[in-house]
Amino acid sequence: EDATRKESYGVRRRYLNGRQLDSVMNYPFKECILNYIAHGNYRGFVDGVMTILEHYPKPSSDILMNFLSTHDTERAITRLAGDPLGEHDREWQAAQSLTDVQYIYGVTMLKCAMVLQFFLPGIPCVYYGDEAGQEGYKDTFNRRTYPWGRENTDIIEWTRELARIRASSGVFAAGGIHIPFIDETAAILTRVDYSLGEAVTIFFNASRFTRKLKLLHVPGTVIDYEVLRAKHDVKFTPTRKAVTVPPYDYAAVKFNIEKGKNGCPS
Repeated sequence: EDATRKESYGVRRRYLNGRQLDSVMNYPFKECILNYIAHGNYRGFVDGVMTILEHYPKPSSDILMNFLSTHDTERAITRLAGDPLGEHDREWQAAQSLTDVQYIYGVTMLKCAMVLQFFLPGIPCVYYGDEAGQEGYKDTFNRRTYPWGRENTDIIEWTRELARIRASSGVFAAGGIHIPFIDETAAILTRVDYSLGEAVTIFFNASRFTRKLKLLHVPGTVIDYEVLRAKHDVKFTPTRKAVTVPPYDYAAVKFNIEKGKNGCPS
């Protein structure tokens, strides 16, 4: 729910007015991300993310708890690749597990979802086991023991890399966000903080085809840039800003920009 509009027991809650909660669990972002990755709902993704950022005070949105799974919902990998839960009972849920094909697909989709989780405003929070490929439907099947000795090391390394890139720039702590391009399977996200003089652009491809993504505008006056992650060579010129991104992958580029130029502080 949108915490600024929540009603409970007939009472409108005042969670983010400075006297009740500093921030909240970010279920709206979770739904936006999973629906975009699973169904290509990019309009819903942009509308959902921007609505929350417009409604929440910035100090609260900067520390939103961004997750893909919780103890109350299906595991993200199951949600993305498993049979729909629908109205199935607990006996059905207990007997289910992903097939080998579903699991491989689920890992791929989960990794794509985690890119958005880590680079949107807020703080990425990994529900134990998501980073190890844990699956399961709702409570209690989403609370199974961590798979010691059977961890999916591919997802673990992916998570570590996302964390390293996020930690490499202060724009992810309090920077604003621009989405200059998005469609059903690819997106360009830019986080920018004019007070730091930095902007980081994420080139994201959730399709089975290689995509060439063109960045038409970098917020601020660019001084230079640093490639944080890319599978292909990246070279920007005043007239050419494009990155080739392999299937189900992403690239990250940090731009040093003039402080306080071409925009208000984020």
